[in-house]
Amino acid sequence: MFKLCIQWPRFGPIHLTRLRATHAHAEERGGRVIGLETASDDAIYEWRVEAGAEPFERVQAFPGRVFNDIRPADMHARTLDVLDQIDPDAVAIMSYGYPDARAALAWCRRRRRVAILMMATKEDDAERVAWREQIKRQIVQEYDSAIVGGTPQRDYVVKLGIPEAYVFTKYNAVDNAFFDNGAEVARADPERFRHLPGLASDRPFFVASNRFIARKNLDRLLLAYHQYRRLSDQQGHAPWRLLMLGDGYLRSELEALVAQQDIAGVEFCGFRQIEELPAYYGLASAFVHPSLVDQWALAVNEAMAAGLPVIVSTGAGCARDLVDEGSNGFRFDPNDTEGLAHHLLTMAHPSTDRRAMGRRSREIVAGWAPEKFAESIWLAAMAGRERANRRPNIAVQAALVALNRIPRHIQAFHTVEA
Repeated sequence: MFKLCIQWPRFGPIHLTRLRATHAHAEERGGRVIGLETASDDAIYEWRVEAGAEPFERVQAFPGRVFNDIRPADMHARTLDVLDQIDPDAVAIMSYGYPDARAALAWCRRRRRVAILMMATKEDDAERVAWREQIKRQIVQEYDSAIVGGTPQRDYVVKLGIPEAYVFTKYNAVDNAFFDNGAEVARADPERFRHLPGLASDRPFFVASNRFIARKNLDRLLLAYHQYRRLSDQQGHAPWRLLMLGDGYLRSELEALVAQQDIAGVEFCGFRQIEELPAYYGLASAFVHPSLVDQWALAVNEAMAAGLPVIVSTGAGCARDLVDEGSNGFRFDPNDTEGLAHHLLTMAHPSTDRRAMGRRSREIVAGWAPEKFAESIWLAAMAGRERANRRPNIAVQAALVALNRIPRHIQAFHTVEA
């Protein structure tokens, strides 16, 4: 029986959805899936801790711990111990930037097991420095195969040295059926959800869902929305509202901006747990995502699965694959406030066929369903067997161990501001 271990720092709703789909896919092929969760919680995301029973085997390296509070050296050692106990044929590893990921890669290379890189990074996520890219290239080349988000992510991983034949897409999947069904329930009976912030009114609205940090570009969204309202008034159309889902350290600044600029129609609805999101998507008229840079932006998947037309910044890693310009939505330069305002105006215009755009959104995002993730990661595991017997790079192996002996705060892209 082929045993596939899938490793993430902690499991949120998106990870559990992918694991369930992969478990079903593997079981049909006589395989077995083990979900390896480094810690029970983390200091970045506000997901509640998911502790319910699952169909797949679930292993926690540090039960009851917060990921970011664990010493890198301890994380490295414990990850090796747990993998020795699981003894998988392949390990799908969340990137290479965390101590648990580096430990898992070292374990795979030493034992000649398949190491699968799971990565959503694209080349323009950050300024690239030549010497750092060379070090990264050496580490990435130790992986046997990869599963990435979409086209720009695939291009970057190939550039870093994994042969294109061993790189698969569809990493960035959400539970499409959950968002689709939940949105339809809200549309059929909106009164059930009037108690939620922002949903007491039946006036149309744009919805945005983000952490309130600098790279999400929410101040520019608010200014563009303010300009949209003026344009809409000039054309004699009642402007839509803007519901802002999420929270973060910039919330007070954003609220102050709304007050200072006297921007009407904005409602801050706070962070919403996953079971509340379909109601917002279902009752919204369109979704907008303004980020300066995002590796992917899974909220776009969620909105599209719920049948919404979308307006998405080109800074989002999903824009190239998920937004069919003019068909299911629009792309815009995240620095172009005026351009975003005009896209908001076009989307809200009575002549825009948003139902057709929403149908197209569903068609496109069906290609990024959890079942597609499962197919791709299984293919990556099978393909990786051809390369797993390669001799490990001893210098890289030593570097992976040394990195985790340097005491420092655990950080990755998700905490980067812009």
